[in-house]
Amino acid sequence: MTANTLPLHTRISVLLRLLTIQASWNYETMLGHGIAFAMEPALRRLPGGRDGAAYRAALARHSGYFNAHPYLAAIAVGALARAELDGVPAAQIERFRVAAPGPLGSVGDRLVWAGWVPFCSALALLAFGLGLSATGVVALFLISYNVGHLGLRVWGLHVGWRQGLGVAQALGSPLLRNSPPHVARATALIAGVALPV
Repeated sequence: MTANTLPLHTRISVLLRLLTIQASWNYETMLGHGIAFAMEPALRRLPGGRDGAAYRAALARHSGYFNAHPYLAAIAVGALARAELDGVPAAQIERFRVAAPGPLGSVGDRLVWAGWVPFCSALALLAFGLGLSATGVVALFLISYNVGHLGLRVWGLHVGWRQGLGVAQALGSPLLRNSPPHVARATALIAGVALPV
């Protein structure tokens, strides 16, 4: 199976399900159930479809423990779906499932929670200081924040699907490696202007 064989409607379905991944969070499997739920439309393409043994085994495998940043989990979902459809051995898939959460969690936390959220907050604070209405400030924050996180999820799913289990290179991409310091500097600049305003 190649990267071009996953139909657009399946990719969109997986992407929409990624938006609900945090709703499945629990103390036992963390995001595991959400990972399986997001992958499920792609897993239907396994031999035998929903009634097949491969589908049931894959869904059970991916419902187990998985703890990563919820936005960068899209990388894992794409990579794991690709691995399942390519027929990668279960042991190799399981090794990836054990190794991926740490890097996905730490990079995502730095990029989103320590970078993008403070940036969007400082931007909204500056806009308020410049006289934007309360409704406008809330809209500015929501739009800027959602552009960032939706873009990250779309990119993550795409790169995960394209590279499969070899997706470790994506974590070294300039987007993930260089963005946190740039976002932190931009946040400091905007906050420095916003506070006196």
